[in-house]
Amino acid sequence: MITNKRLFLLSIVLMAMILFMPTVNAKDPVTVEYVGHIGGATYAVDVVGNYAYIGEGPRLTILDISNPKTPTVVGKTEFLPSIVQGIAVDGNYAYIANEGGGLRVIDISTPSSPTEVGFFDTPGYARSVAVSGSHAYIADGENGLRVIDISTPSSPTEVGFVDIGDARPGA
Repeated sequence: MITNKRLFLLSIVLMAMILFMPTVNAKDPVTVEYVGHIGGATYAVDVVGNYAYIGEGPRLTILDISNPKTPTVVGKTEFLPSIVQGIAVDGNYAYIANEGGGLRVIDISTPSSPTEVGFFDTPGYARSVAVSGSHAYIADGENGLRVIDISTPSSPTEVGFVDIGDARPGA
């Protein structure tokens, strides 16, 4: 049973904690520094020559696989808007199906520093990508197949699409 004296002392302790507790002022800037991460879900891979291009969570990671027993990280992109779902490498570019981030175009001419140079925001969730000539073909979830002109990698544009309709059973 709590007596009045104990209740009074408990109240004093709680008031002291409230009065002397450090406060956070929303006007004071808070600095958060990204220091790195290890791993991430891997849903996509493309291999060209001695390099494997993998989706590592929301990044494209380039691995040197010249010795398959010990693949080594060569470079990584900055974080992309969403999870890397598909990768198609063509020449100096990697084309990324980036879920809610659409199609991302990454310059991989310098494998140690892959850099995003263009994007096209598809209406759905980009799940897979294939490249043929100057076009990228995006499997865009419920929004069908999107055909993107990539002849200018910094400015991809949609040139066509196929609406496959609702593929759910009974729909």
